[in-house]
Amino acid sequence: MEAIYLALLYASPLWQRSLSYISGYPFRFQGVAHLTDQGWLFSVILLCLFLSLWTNRFYAIDFFADRRKIVFAAAKSTLVGLGLVTVFFYFFSIINVNRSLLFGFFGLFGLYLTVKELLFRRFVIQRRFKANPLRALLLCPTTELDILCTRFSQTDHASVHLEHSLTNVDELADELSSGKYDLVLLGNHPDAQRAIEIAEEQGVEVWYRANFLSPLLARPEFDEFGGEPIVVFSTVPHYEGKFFYKRAFDVIGALALLLALSPLLAVLATGVKLSSPGPIIFKQQRTGWRGRSFAMWKFRTMIAGAESQQGELAQSNELAGPAFKASDDPRVTSFGRWLRRYSLDEFPQLWNILRGEMSLVGPRPLPVHETEKISAFRDRRRLSVLPGLTGLWQVSGRSDIKDFAEWVRLDLEYIDRWSFWLDMRILCQTVPTVLSGQGAR
Repeated sequence: MEAIYLALLYASPLWQRSLSYISGYPFRFQGVAHLTDQGWLFSVILLCLFLSLWTNRFYAIDFFADRRKIVFAAAKSTLVGLGLVTVFFYFFSIINVNRSLLFGFFGLFGLYLTVKELLFRRFVIQRRFKANPLRALLLCPTTELDILCTRFSQTDHASVHLEHSLTNVDELADELSSGKYDLVLLGNHPDAQRAIEIAEEQGVEVWYRANFLSPLLARPEFDEFGGEPIVVFSTVPHYEGKFFYKRAFDVIGALALLLALSPLLAVLATGVKLSSPGPIIFKQQRTGWRGRSFAMWKFRTMIAGAESQQGELAQSNELAGPAFKASDDPRVTSFGRWLRRYSLDEFPQLWNILRGEMSLVGPRPLPVHETEKISAFRDRRRLSVLPGLTGLWQVSGRSDIKDFAEWVRLDLEYIDRWSFWLDMRILCQTVPTVLSGQGAR
């Protein structure tokens, strides 16, 4: 903020003439000597700006929102922030503030906020969605099928690719279970309510083109696509910019942890190698986002070939449901048991986070063979977000939870309540939980 103030000061001749010509206000940038002994004013201004952005839900604007909506929201947030600062200064009788610098700063901040958001959204759409468009499944009545397919093909939908179309809602569950689709484009189908419920159970977004319905879990949002109004039913935030901030936080956090913990990781790798014969890293196929499998990395904590012996230990499973947990698993090495107690075996998953297969916070990924045993179709909604290194389950007892249904309940609670601050709270709670070895096996 001081940089903007100083820039305004040293470019004062140009700014004074330009702003005075535009607004008629006699701008005078006199000096910034007061900044040296009134630095606390910067905290007030910054707090007012953050409060304005939060109350105006600036960062909750849909990622595909019209540019005019973004410009209006940026201008509104900036003006509200300026108003809060003005009220604060008036209430506390603060008069020795250069008003020209203050107004100039908020003008530049509003310009910066607008340009930053427009460029960021355009960059992400160009690099992410146009390179990897959202894969859509169209469900509509037979009478609308040809019309909607033709309309879709004639319109530039570079961010969405129509993969398949259906007219029978009975086929929808099998199609969504394949994990191939990111969203369902729903026309005025007579079984639209059922289609939304099926998509909810899979955690797949529905873009609905007809009258408003009443979903059980998904949050309805109004949007525009192809020049037509649609209603989006989603159990997770609808492609909002905060998901990209979450991804940026994941990458920065994973890189920082890998660099900071590299000496410890080398020691742990040596310990695994010396403790028992076999590879240092154990790779297992786990179920990730949308049910797509990936190779999850861990430090090996069991004897070599342990997976082939799991069938012999079925009677030792302490967790009701498809997942397997045994506190006295004979396959675990002595060093591996210590690694598990403090969750040190999970550190290699930072590489999975960098690859985009996992997040720092999210539902823990299950082995593929355990996911296939999930009988309740609705439980697969836990696959609607990236799996995490830690999650609500980890800070709520971990292995002390004996029922898979409770595990799923915590995962779905995380998805329904998700916010950046919830992630931060879980990360903060994870540290003491891990250090204490609470609930670990």
